[in-house]
Amino acid sequence: MKTTTKEHGYVLIIDDDKDICQLLSFLLEHAGYETQQGHDGATAMRLLAQREPDVMLLDSIIPEPNGMVVLAHAHTLYPQLPVMIITGSAGILSAVCAIKAGAWDYIPKPFDNASVLKLVDRAMKTRWGKQDTDSNSNVGTKERIASLMGNSHKIQCLANDLIRVAHTDFSVIIQGETGTGKELVAKNIHRASPRKDGPFIPIDCGAIPDSLIENELFGHEKGSYTGADHGQAGKFEASEGGTLFLDEIANMSLSAQSKLLRALQERIIYRIGGTKPIPVNVRVLAASNENLLDAVVKGKFREDLYYRLNEYVIRIPPLRERPEDILTLADRFIEETSAELDKPKIDFSVSAKEALLRYQWPGNVRELRAVVRRSSLISDGEIKPEDLSFNVQQIAKQEPAKPESPTPVVKSSGIDSIQGLCLDGSSLKEITQLNIDEIERIVILDTLKKTGNNKAEAARRLNIDYKTLYSKLKKINSTLGK
Repeated sequence: MKTTTKEHGYVLIIDDDKDICQLLSFLLEHAGYETQQGHDGATAMRLLAQREPDVMLLDSIIPEPNGMVVLAHAHTLYPQLPVMIITGSAGILSAVCAIKAGAWDYIPKPFDNASVLKLVDRAMKTRWGKQDTDSNSNVGTKERIASLMGNSHKIQCLANDLIRVAHTDFSVIIQGETGTGKELVAKNIHRASPRKDGPFIPIDCGAIPDSLIENELFGHEKGSYTGADHGQAGKFEASEGGTLFLDEIANMSLSAQSKLLRALQERIIYRIGGTKPIPVNVRVLAASNENLLDAVVKGKFREDLYYRLNEYVIRIPPLRERPEDILTLADRFIEETSAELDKPKIDFSVSAKEALLRYQWPGNVRELRAVVRRSSLISDGEIKPEDLSFNVQQIAKQEPAKPESPTPVVKSSGIDSIQGLCLDGSSLKEITQLNIDEIERIVILDTLKKTGNNKAEAARRLNIDYKTLYSKLKKINSTLGK
């Protein structure tokens, strides 16, 4: 009789030989483990994203992406995950390389059932022992975040924020520029939460058309629209008992925001075309690369939804604000790429390191990873500045990042004017309007300067139409006596 229990642990099995998968699955489930199977690299990536295994059995030769790529990806997501490589006698050398790249052990084919069970049991005990004292503790979470994002003080503060909110059921807004790792933070909140055994379901709200986002969230009933020949659950139902991650939520239409707010408040959803209420038990994490409060002011985001989601906010600092993490992350990306390419690890020259540190990284960690991967591919030895994929000549002209000075609200003359108005008994409305006019003048002139006096581009950056900008400039010029 099969006795699958969560206490025994979850084993993910990836092998293109379906008979081997079935045999291993039967063997492990009979011993009390929970298992799931996949037969290629793409399936492995998908299953890893959905749920963290306690142990992974991975064939060294599978359809693309290959086993080494999956191994590197698994350790990027879950650095403490024991991965055992399954290999034939001809692949022992590959297994040894995999162990050097971070695999926990290997299982040779043909394998002995008792030996497999012993290896999995030992890996599971190592895993559980680590989790009891480390991974499920604050220390383990901090170490995991440090291994993925860096050791700077700002990342340590981020880890503290993550730990503080992970064990609650609060909704969280994750704020950060594109490429800073918002989904990575969301996954680690889920991993450290009481919902960690449930699914983690991400949705990129910016990649789904307005006409489809509601269907993606809530699903539909059969016949609800042309082509709906069968009912389908949405992401809310798929996330039951786990975490739903709404990436770039500011791109969601106001209509969809309204339905999302109702679902969050009532904990009930309705499929499109359906009348049956479906209770949901889901934690929602939302991310945006723009300030959602600014989006509220601009009318792009519902204020009531903002305050419903804003139970806790985590801000991810851009890479340029934490340069001490650049070389640490670059070194990790070199290790991963070297393992993927099956080549010895290389290093950066001193001048290349200086170039990395001087660059401002507008694409943040995602850009750094892409630069390192390309450099690792084209360089046969030490990576030099010319191997880097950004413009080194342009970097040479850049000054190291300086802390930005706060934008002045008014100039000293403006403050003097306000004080004079106060003494003259001017109203609060008059005083406030003076501040608004001064702020507008400063922001508009600064934006024009940055765009080389390109008024159309300035209007786009300020999110106003050209006519409004033209009107405000006439007012500014009139004030200046031009």
